[in-house]
Amino acid sequence: DRMGVRSALLVAGMWISAPALGATFSQARAAYDLNHVAEAETLYAAVIADPAASLVDQAAAERELGRIAWLVDGDPARSLGHLDAALKLGDKPCDSADLKARFLREAGRFDQAIAGSAALLAACPDPALRDPIRTSLIGARLDLAARDPARRDALLAAAKADALQFTADADVEAARVRLEIALLTDDRAGALAAWKDYFWLTESDAPQALEQAGVSATFNRGLGANATVDDRLKLAELLMRAGFARPSQRFAERHRLAATAGGSPVWQHLDAYWRERDKLEATLLAINRGLARGHGDQGRVEASVKAFTSALMSAAGAAGDPKAALRRYYGLVGTVGETNGYPSLHGGHVIEDHADRVTQYGKSADIHFIAIDNMIANGFTSWLWDGSAAVGGWTADGVIVHIRPAYVQAPLGGFRLTQDSDARRQLIGREKQLGGEDLAKLKTRPVATLDGLNARLQLQLVDRIAAVARTRSSDPASFRRAFLAEFSRANLDQSIRKHEGRHAIDQALGLKVEQAVLEYQAKLSELALTDYPRMALRNMNRSLEGDGPHDRAGARIFDQLRQWIERHPDEVMGYDPALPALVQLDKLSDNQISEIARSLDPLARGKPTPPKL
Repeated sequence: DRMGVRSALLVAGMWISAPALGATFSQARAAYDLNHVAEAETLYAAVIADPAASLVDQAAAERELGRIAWLVDGDPARSLGHLDAALKLGDKPCDSADLKARFLREAGRFDQAIAGSAALLAACPDPALRDPIRTSLIGARLDLAARDPARRDALLAAAKADALQFTADADVEAARVRLEIALLTDDRAGALAAWKDYFWLTESDAPQALEQAGVSATFNRGLGANATVDDRLKLAELLMRAGFARPSQRFAERHRLAATAGGSPVWQHLDAYWRERDKLEATLLAINRGLARGHGDQGRVEASVKAFTSALMSAAGAAGDPKAALRRYYGLVGTVGETNGYPSLHGGHVIEDHADRVTQYGKSADIHFIAIDNMIANGFTSWLWDGSAAVGGWTADGVIVHIRPAYVQAPLGGFRLTQDSDARRQLIGREKQLGGEDLAKLKTRPVATLDGLNARLQLQLVDRIAAVARTRSSDPASFRRAFLAEFSRANLDQSIRKHEGRHAIDQALGLKVEQAVLEYQAKLSELALTDYPRMALRNMNRSLEGDGPHDRAGARIFDQLRQWIERHPDEVMGYDPALPALVQLDKLSDNQISEIARSLDPLARGKPTPPKL
C-alpha cells in the first residue's frame, strides 16, 4: 500500500539570484543545504557578529536565520526579529519583505500582516519583486476573511483591489490568490482567467489531463447567478481534482454545501480530502522539523500516508489498488520512500498524462509521462531548501513523473536576467567577489560548488535562449512569450525527457547498479543531448561536496571536465594557465560540453555496462 516506488529523483535548481556571499556565508549555506542546520546557524551568527563582514553578507545571514527560526522551529517572534534586522541593514529589502509577509501569513498573524502591508510594499523598490509580497498579503486577507465573517466583505474588497496591482511578471501563486478572490465573489470571468494563468494556458481552458472536465462550462455554471447545488458541487470537485484545496473548500463554505449537499457521495470524498490533507500536511511539517533538528524515522511518514490513503478510499467507497483509487477519485499521484537519504512523500495532482517513447543512442524505452502540480508534499529536501531548489520528478516502472512547481519560477527569473534589470546588474557586479570565493574553495579540493562559475553560466544561458527567442518574435510582448516558451521547453526536455528518459532506458536494459551510477549516466545524457548544456551544468553545480547520489554523480562529471580541460588547454578559447581549470568551465563551447559528455557515456560508445563510481 505504498503510493509508489522511489527512483531516480531529479533536483531542479531555481532561478533565484544569490546575494554577494562571503566565504563564511557560503559555508553556512552549504551546511544548511546538507541539513547541518545547527552548524549553519553558528556560521550565520558569526557573519553577523563579524565587524569585517559586509552589510550584504550580514543582511543575508539575518534572512537565513529568520528562515530557520520559522521554517524549522516555528518561532515567529524570533524569525521576525531577524527579518526586521535584515530590513534595517538594507540589502535586498524585497527579499526580506517577502519573507516577512510570508511568515506572518503562515504564522496566522493576519492582522499584523495587513497592518504592515504598506510598509512592506514600500520597502521593495522593484514593482515586479513586490508581487510575491503582495501575494502573501492578499493571502492573509483571504485567510482572515474565512475566520472572521463580520469582516469578510471588506477583506475581500481590499484583496480584489490589491490584486489589480500585480505586474505582468506575477507568478502562479499570484494567479492562485486571484482564483480564490474570484471564486468568493462569484466572478466567472475572473476565475477562469486566473485558472488559465495558473496553468499558462493559451489555446485551451484546461491542462491535458483535465480536458474532459468541461472546465469553462463548469466555471460558468458553478459561479452563475442561478447555480444549483450540483453545479457548485461539480466546480468544487474540479478545483479539488486540480489540487486547489483551500480555494475549493472556501468556495464550498461560501455556498454552505455541507448543509445542502452533505449527503452526496461527491461531498463525502470532498470533505474527506480537505480534512485528511490538512491532517497529513500538519504531520509532515512536524516530521520535517524533526528531521532538520536531527530526529525522525521512515516509518512515521509511511504510516501517515497509509492513514491518509485509507481515509480517502473509505470516503470514496473505493476498494482494491490504493494508487488507482487515489487517481480515480482525487486525481492524486505520489510516491513515498527515501529521497536524498530522508523519509519523504512526493504527491500532487495530475495535470498531464500520456504515453511516450524516449530514444537515446539507438536504445529506446516506452514510457508513460505524468505531470503533477499543487503538491501535498515534495519531500524533506524540497521543504528544507524552501524555494532555492526542489525535487523535480522521478522515474519508476516505465512512468516518468514531472513535478511542475519546481519549474514555473525558472523561466520568469531567467527572463528578468535578459533585461537591464537590478537582478542582471547585481549578478554582473558580484562576479569578482564570487570568482574570488571560487578560487579559495579550489585551494583545498579539486572540485567544489562554484557560485561565480554558476553566475557566468546563468548569464550565458539566458543570453543563448534570448537569441533564439528573438528569431521568433517581433515586439517586446512576443519576445517575452517566446523566451518563456523556449526556456520552459528546454528545461522540461533537459531534466525530464533526457534525465528521466535515461533512467527509463537503463531500466529497460536491466542495469543493476548503484543509484549514483544511474544518476551519473542520466546527467551525461542531459549534457550530451540537450539544446542548452549550460542549463544542465547549472543544475549539477549546487552541492558537489555532498554524499548523495546526485552530488557524487555531479562531482564525478565536474572532475572529468576539469581533467579534459587540463589535457586540452589549446582547445579552450581564452584559457588562462594561471587559473584552475574548473573555474574556466564556462569557456567551453556548447558543442565541446556535449562531445565530452558523449565520450564519457558508455551507452554512447556502445558499452551499456557502466563503470563504478
